[in-house]
Amino acid sequence: MFEQLKQQFLASFEAKSEHLEQALERKDTQTLTVSVHQLAGSSGSYGFDDISALCGEIEAMVDTDSIDLSTQEKIQQLIKLMRQKIKAVV
Repeated sequence: MFEQLKQQFLASFEAKSEHLEQALERKDTQTLTVSVHQLAGSSGSYGFDDISALCGEIEAMVDTDSIDLSTQEKIQQLIKLMRQKIKAVV
């Protein structure tokens, strides 16, 4: 049962990564903050500790008013990592 839930969560990574990309393009700090926070918790619960840790780093970096270059790079790194996880199971 847990493995099935984990696979469903993994299947959501493409939509989640697209959502993050769109928010990043719009420089929507509120959406990014909420999305990364939710992803941090749920990723850890499903055993994706690398994603959870990266989300934690991003959370600590995000300013409520702006997204600097280093934060943008971390978010791009997160998106890339999520997409690698998808490809690993295909």
